[in-house]
Amino acid sequence: MQNRSAFVTASLALLSFLALGACTGVIGGTDDGEGPDQGDGGSAGMQNGPASSSAGSAGDAGGGSAGGGGAGSAGAGGAGQGAGGGGASSTASSGGGVGCGDGTCGGGESCETCPKDCGACCGNGVCSGAETCMNCASDCGACAMCAGAGEATTALDVEEKGFLAILNDYRASNNLPPLAACTSLNRAAQGHSEDMRDQNYFSHTGQNGSGFSDRACDACYDHACPVQTAMGENIAAGNSTADAVFTQWKNSSGHNANMLGSSYTVIGIGRATGGGDYGVYWTTVFGGATEASCN
Repeated sequence: MQNRSAFVTASLALLSFLALGACTGVIGGTDDGEGPDQGDGGSAGMQNGPASSSAGSAGDAGGGSAGGGGAGSAGAGGAGQGAGGGGASSTASSGGGVGCGDGTCGGGESCETCPKDCGACCGNGVCSGAETCMNCASDCGACAMCAGAGEATTALDVEEKGFLAILNDYRASNNLPPLAACTSLNRAAQGHSEDMRDQNYFSHTGQNGSGFSDRACDACYDHACPVQTAMGENIAAGNSTADAVFTQWKNSSGHNANMLGSSYTVIGIGRATGGGDYGVYWTTVFGGATEASCN
């Protein structure tokens, strides 16, 4: 097998929860084995709070194709207000009752605010409030199976754990907090690496037409359904070790920007070996928010 590697970076820019655009780097270079083919893209994202953005930079392959970026926006928070007399509070009830516990479900009571009077929400046939398929399948239905890699390969292997350690050391040296491994994003990243290996292709776009946020959503990362936080993806092929793939991405400005993205807090890492033209395929998926599916 020819010893070469290629990698591309893509990221999604958001404004008020609407995707403004995505940028994908260019695969260029030669097939003579003199160095990795590479191209750069920009990354940007939005999260509730301070804005975060980064611009794309010129690719160093194929004659210097440029990668573009986008700007993130801050989510606005509104202040609540209210009035009270001497710090007192009151509870409304109907029929002259004393509020929650009087045996009558009335006034502003509901199964969520007063299960004593109104009964438990779960089991009433309506999927509402805080109910989900995870805590009330009888009302909300069974949860769909998460797509992506299976349980056996979703867990990080030695090289993937090594990459996370290297990456977090690198972020610390740039005064950035570490990224935490996220199970659902691991599932999405590993699934894409395995698909590229098994179907023998190299692209951010899956054979089914999916983009990285689609795959994250399908893998049960709820913040991608639709995209509600900063997200990005790096892919690489040809190198098996954490050190080698980290060095490739670090030396490419677009990929490096994703690794040092200040909006990101979680990451999924997937490495698939033993097939395809390149033999080894890597995917990292970055997310700006943790959630239950990460644990």
